[in-house]
Amino acid sequence: MDTSLHVVPVSTELLDLLVMLEQRTFTETFVHQYNPADFNAFMEEKKSKKALTAEMAAPGCLYYILYEGTSPAGFLKLNLHKQPDHHGPLEPAPVMELEKIYVLKAFQGMKAGQFLLDYALEVAAQHNIRTIWLGVWEYNTKAYQFYEKNGFEKFGSHIFMLGQQEDTDWLMRKQL
Repeated sequence: MDTSLHVVPVSTELLDLLVMLEQRTFTETFVHQYNPADFNAFMEEKKSKKALTAEMAAPGCLYYILYEGTSPAGFLKLNLHKQPDHHGPLEPAPVMELEKIYVLKAFQGMKAGQFLLDYALEVAAQHNIRTIWLGVWEYNTKAYQFYEKNGFEKFGSHIFMLGQQEDTDWLMRKQL
């Protein structure tokens, strides 16, 4: 693994950088999938400094920024002890949601996503997590295959609304 990749927990001093990474990676990944009005409203509601400040204050929310050398390359968001909505509790507990792994396009292909996933598994071990789970957009074949290769299995789905567009996320889990 590339030793120049490293992770730093997000503190309030890094909030502006996190906002930039959230907005840029989400735009790079999804801007062409949605109508502009819905996309812009979602960005303001979910990816603004105000929204991320509120997320960071939630119990069990852990954000990390990935650096390649001194360059910010992506980020990771974990939610300790969060069960999936609209599904029975996952067992074995305790559980953790891997809510976000995003890497800037310029740093993709450098195993940065694998680095972040491995880091998430380390955090899970530190907190004695027994099941880790996530949601992945049904049409994001690359991400689905990445998680499948890493031992995750599909166990359900849920609806993700972005404006007027209804998307399906597949739910995947891995027992640790």
